[in-house]
Amino acid sequence: MTTLRGNPHAALRAVLLAAISLSVVACASKGSAPPPPAPATTRVDSPPEWRAGDRWVYDWTSGTNAGTKTVEVLEIKGVNNIQYYIVRIGDLNHYYTLDFKWAFTVRDGRVEARMVPPQPWFAWPLAIGERWVHRGSYEERDKKQEQNETFAVVTTETVEVPAGRFHAFKVVREGSRLESDQYWYAPEVRWYVKWIGRRGQLQFEERLREYQAAPRLIPAPTPASPPSKPK
Repeated sequence: MTTLRGNPHAALRAVLLAAISLSVVACASKGSAPPPPAPATTRVDSPPEWRAGDRWVYDWTSGTNAGTKTVEVLEIKGVNNIQYYIVRIGDLNHYYTLDFKWAFTVRDGRVEARMVPPQPWFAWPLAIGERWVHRGSYEERDKKQEQNETFAVVTTETVEVPAGRFHAFKVVREGSRLESDQYWYAPEVRWYVKWIGRRGQLQFEERLREYQAAPRLIPAPTPASPPSKPK
């Protein structure tokens, strides 16, 4: 009986066969299908938490004009026993309730505009098929306009913007005047990643370019789902 130790040709053949076997295994592993992606979110039960320092930067276009817009959370502040996020956009501070209803804007300590009651750009839970209605008035220093608008979550989509690709809820708003909005809320960035709006004959679009989350040393607990409504 001839052993590998006494037969260098047999030893060489064994090494080659082992190398071929490893190559076949490696190719099979490389060519195998990747694991399926995690299922996309189909429902968000409650609004996310914002913190001072959360920041979003958008590219915007309107007709032949274009530019950038920065949105930054400054703080949480109580006004008349109601807690608001104060969000800086341009030279205005926007006040949002903690469930993301727009209430009013302030410039240099003076209220520039308000919505009574606050305007619910989102309603929770956020899920396909959800609809809500807002009736109120938009007030500025020298005018007041009645608001009659309907919101609906129409679908979920993968949206590609300069900041990347995001799974998002598409919300549509239709107003009583010649205005409408489509905006895509992405849970990953806690706000919208794309917004297409129309005001009369003017149309504009915003697309997220950058998102920077404030440090979160202790992650917020995952909120529990609300109890089911009785049928």
